[in-house]
Amino acid sequence: MARIATLPRPSTLRRRSLIAALCAALAAHHEVLAHPTRAPYADLSLEELMNETVTSVSKRERKLSDTAAAITVLSNDEIRRSGATHLADVLRVVPGLNVASVSSNEWSVSARGFNNVFANKLLVLVDGRAVYSPLFAGVHWDSLRLVLEDVDRVEVIRGPGSTVWGANAVNGVINVVTRDARDTQGAHVQAYAGDVERAGGDVRYGGRIDDKTYYRVRAGAFARDDFRLPDGRPAGDSWQGEHGAVRIDHHPADDAKLVWQAGGTSVGTARDATDAHNVHTLARLTKDWSERSGIEIQAYYDQARRNESRRANTRIDTLDLSAQHSFGLGEQHDITWGLGYRHAETRLAQNNFTVLVRDERHESHLGSFFIQDEFHLLPDRLTLTGGVKVEHNNYTGFEFQPGARAAFKPTARQTIWAASSRAVRTPSVLEYSDAFAIAAGAPFPGPGGGIFVPRLVGSDDVRSEELWATELGYRFQPTSKVHLDLAVFYNRYENLVGIGGISGFAPGTPGTAELPFTNHEAAGETRGGEIALTVSPASSWRISASYSLLFVDLPGADANPYERASPRNQVVLRSSHDLTRRLGLDAQLRYVDNLHNVPAYLTADLRLAYRHGDHLEFALVGRNLLQDQHPEQAPFHLTPVSEVPRGVHGSLTWRF
Repeated sequence: MARIATLPRPSTLRRRSLIAALCAALAAHHEVLAHPTRAPYADLSLEELMNETVTSVSKRERKLSDTAAAITVLSNDEIRRSGATHLADVLRVVPGLNVASVSSNEWSVSARGFNNVFANKLLVLVDGRAVYSPLFAGVHWDSLRLVLEDVDRVEVIRGPGSTVWGANAVNGVINVVTRDARDTQGAHVQAYAGDVERAGGDVRYGGRIDDKTYYRVRAGAFARDDFRLPDGRPAGDSWQGEHGAVRIDHHPADDAKLVWQAGGTSVGTARDATDAHNVHTLARLTKDWSERSGIEIQAYYDQARRNESRRANTRIDTLDLSAQHSFGLGEQHDITWGLGYRHAETRLAQNNFTVLVRDERHESHLGSFFIQDEFHLLPDRLTLTGGVKVEHNNYTGFEFQPGARAAFKPTARQTIWAASSRAVRTPSVLEYSDAFAIAAGAPFPGPGGGIFVPRLVGSDDVRSEELWATELGYRFQPTSKVHLDLAVFYNRYENLVGIGGISGFAPGTPGTAELPFTNHEAAGETRGGEIALTVSPASSWRISASYSLLFVDLPGADANPYERASPRNQVVLRSSHDLTRRLGLDAQLRYVDNLHNVPAYLTADLRLAYRHGDHLEFALVGRNLLQDQHPEQAPFHLTPVSEVPRGVHGSLTWRF
């Protein structure tokens, strides 16, 4: 408490006045409840949301309530009501997902364990484009800038999605689906300003080329302030950036669609003098021949550049081609199969002594085939799904990832499901290739009296990590206003990649002591579950509560740091209420259990929004309100971390 009391508070008065306004709205909450509801909470009721279609589980449209997977869908309305300015912060409310701020510009995000800034077992897609980096097998969240208003939904799978998505969809899949240009016509302008979220804004315009072709263009910029060091001083990790995109949707017929989109992002940070640039373009054709038959062909190109003072300068060019075909076989079988090819070229440039570049160019190739059969054994009651993904890469050769799922509906409002699958994570460039070596500690004296720097290096002996997963779930909607979702899991991991002992000394000034990556036959397990309850007392009010439990057992010195890298217990409480036709209040309370060297924390977020007609909205957002600051992640492999401060910002949105 003494340390917190001495923290500098340059904007205390402004913060207190803004927080007081939010608390005043909470105090008025009871009075509003006495009046009849005047406006719906969202476009869809709770019952309609459960009947929404999702595509992430089987690559076919299926009702959310019928899917045999632990899946959470965040709608456009929920995303907007979160008050977050970045996708990673939106994901904090998903059960079984651990999101932690490493610094002002970095996040660690993972499902069901293994979380750190280099989390490598979660596949993230945006409109079918993978943003999973082959360099370190993770996601650069700072480069993932989206206009959240344009996101239609975010589908989050906890558990393997490898049978259809392939390698690296190990512990989960996050699939971001943006809205059709036809649904974003007109202009949209948003601006926000505050203390932590210093300033930002987006401008988007959607129009029509002809009766079948629609487009939208957008541009935006942002600046985020420093987080804090433990003593309260600024961490010097502020960042800023710009982004833009264009999308065209052509609907030649009701059963066909052609999409083309392109975009770019540029971000820079104060600490480490890092700047990152990304450009991408994607085209996709879909055609339905019948209710059960159709094709999808997609191609995208992505280029990511990063210049980091404490690491190497990198450029990754990725070309991805895929096609899939769905058809009905008789009355009971729905078959989906597909082919894919991905080529990635990584280029490295020496930046400083921290990273030693040995090979400036590295290529990887990935070919894939999958097939899946949904067998409707008892129509509308019992569905069995089996499939396999076969991949070939130039690291570990052929990989087979089979999976089986079953969904049983004893009544129209209940679903019992089970799943068993094998997933693999192929080695990254860092782990497999000796293209570069990364400093891993302080210099030490070695053979011959020389000084040697320990460096992490790749090894072509590294094999793919394996996961054997078993899941059970239950969904129950006793009434149109109550929904319960329960999932439990057991995961068995084999061949976990770790760091071996020193394998050799290379002379120099100073020399290098190599620490190669290795599997070491390392194995372990995780188990736990998630439960979520959602209640809608009125059409204008929705309350949800979720609890996540995780046990991790990873014996071996190399795996131990991961045992407390993710919290054992997480609790999220949310309330979203339209107090009147114009005034809405959203509140959430989050508890995250302690990690290794990071204490548990309880924090709250509030959003008070006032809508003036259908075109203008003003929102006041308070985040992390219960402490001046708190840490969320421990340092990992010399990566600096900072603490998350309390923040308040206001936003203005104009739609016309």
